[in-house]
Amino acid sequence: MKKQYLLGIVAFIVLALIVAVSGVNQRDYVEKNPDHLFLDLIESTRYFTVEEVAQMIISQDPSIQLIDLRDSVYYNKFSLNGAINIPLSKLFSPENKVYIDQDVYKTIFFSNGSSDADIAWMLSTRMGYKNVFVMQGGLNTWVDHILQPSDNSVIWDKVNDQLYQYRKGASIYFGGKSINEDEGSTAPKSKKPIMQGKKKEVSGGCS
Repeated sequence: MKKQYLLGIVAFIVLALIVAVSGVNQRDYVEKNPDHLFLDLIESTRYFTVEEVAQMIISQDPSIQLIDLRDSVYYNKFSLNGAINIPLSKLFSPENKVYIDQDVYKTIFFSNGSSDADIAWMLSTRMGYKNVFVMQGGLNTWVDHILQPSDNSVIWDKVNDQLYQYRKGASIYFGGKSINEDEGSTAPKSKKPIMQGKKKEVSGGCS
């Protein structure tokens, strides 16, 4: 628990520096209470595991919105199915903020690791936006667990064996490829339509 609080304090300092240089206009949002943000920060409820994200993609869950925070060069080489590319530096620009300022989808941030996604989550949460999450471990963990799973379980460890079997099945579904730049994998271009306006309600289901 002490480690979590220390990480929370460090993250708050980093967040303050980011906000200072990000150009975010404080008049554009209602800032969340710092005490509440700190409590959210030291909890792990903001995370989805790569296995959970894989299941959402496989089941074509209409309630999620995946946002790849990397530069477009890396996004075009590889990304997750249906992910929208919004580099972290442009996340709150007028043309992109509509993806964050809504309460229809669960927005899941990801990058190579968790750092940029955590920053995106912190900024979004501080600005009062809801339903924002992080894919824990990012694409690095996606490769290790989904695309190239290894069996580290022992014969009597049924929990780990079931997890490995799931990862192996997911690996087959996603093609079992790495994100090596030389392989030329490209991000799927199917994206959710831009949400028009602020906090619209769903009518007639999601398309």
